Amino acid sequence: MTAHFDHPADILSFAHEAEQPCALICVTDIRGGAMRAKGALMAVREDGEVAGYISNGCVDADIIYQTKSALKDGQVRSLKYGEGSPFKDIQLPCGGTIDLLVVPHPDQDMLGEATLKFATRQSAKLTFEDFTWEYAPKLRLRIAGRGEAVRALSSQALQSGFDVHLQSPEADMHNDLQVVKFDHLTNPAAPPRHNDDAWSAVILMFHDHDWETALLSQALAGDAFYIGAMGSIRTHELRIMALKNAGLTADNIGRIKAPIGLIPFMRDANLLALSTLAEVVKTAQESGRL
Repeated sequence: MTAHFDHPADILSFAHEAEQPCALICVTDIRGGAMRAKGALMAVREDGEVAGYISNGCVDADIIYQTKSALKDGQVRSLKYGEGSPFKDIQLPCGGTIDLLVVPHPDQDMLGEATLKFATRQSAKLTFEDFTWEYAPKLRLRIAGRGEAVRALSSQALQSGFDVHLQSPEADMHNDLQVVKFDHLTNPAAPPRHNDDAWSAVILMFHDHDWETALLSQALAGDAFYIGAMGSIRTHELRIMALKNAGLTADNIGRIKAPIGLIPFMRDANLLALSTLAEVVKTAQESGRL
C-alpha cells in the first residue's frame, strides 16, 4: 500500500513516525525532463509502505527495490536513472536524467526538527551526506466567502495539497471538507484575528460585499503572496472606494487581484475555482514559493 503524500512535510513526518526501519530518497540533480524537481523526497519503510514519489511510475519500483537493499545493509546509495545510468533496462520516457541519494535510517533529530518547523510555518533546511536543500512549508489558502464557489475552491485546493483555512457566515460550510481550520464569521466589521505568512494566499468569494472591507484590510496587513477577491471590474471599483474610505493606500489596494482567475468571465463554480487555483499556483511559482 502506498501513502499518497507529495509535500516534504508529509513525507518527513511519515519517516519520523515510522515504527520500523525507514529510508529517505532525495533527488539531488536533474537534467532534461523530469517528473519531480531537485530536492523532491520519497520515503520507504521496511515493509514496503511508501510516502511520496520520484517518477510517474517508470522508475519508482526499482527505487523501492534499491531502498530495501539499503535498509538491510545500512549503506547510503547514489542512484542514477536516464543517460549514463547503469540500469540500461530502465528508461525515462521524458528523456531526462535524475540523480538520487538513498539514505537509510535518517537522523531522527533532524526529521523531528524539520517536522516541528513545518508545523510552525517555517522553512526547514536538511542535509543528506553532501547535499543540502531548504524546504518550504505547505502553501496555505485562506478562503472567505459563501456558496458553491467556496466549496469548489476548497475541494480543489485540498486535492492539490494545500492547507485550507475556511471562513464563512455559513456555519456548516466546512462539513465534509477536511480543512485545517474553520471560522464561522458572525460580524462583518470584526473578523477573527489572522496573520497570513509568506506561504499564504487569501481569496474572498462574497456576493454580499459588506464582509470584504475588514477581511481585505486584515489580509493586506499581512505577508500573503496572493490576495484576490471575486467579482466584476465594476464590483472591484466599488471595492477600491470602500477600502480607500477605510484608510488604505492605493499601493496597498493594488496588491489585490480582481477579477480573480487566469481565465476571464468564468460563470461556473468549478471552472472559476480551477481558474483561480491556477492563478494562485502561477503566482506562487513566480514569487519563489514553489
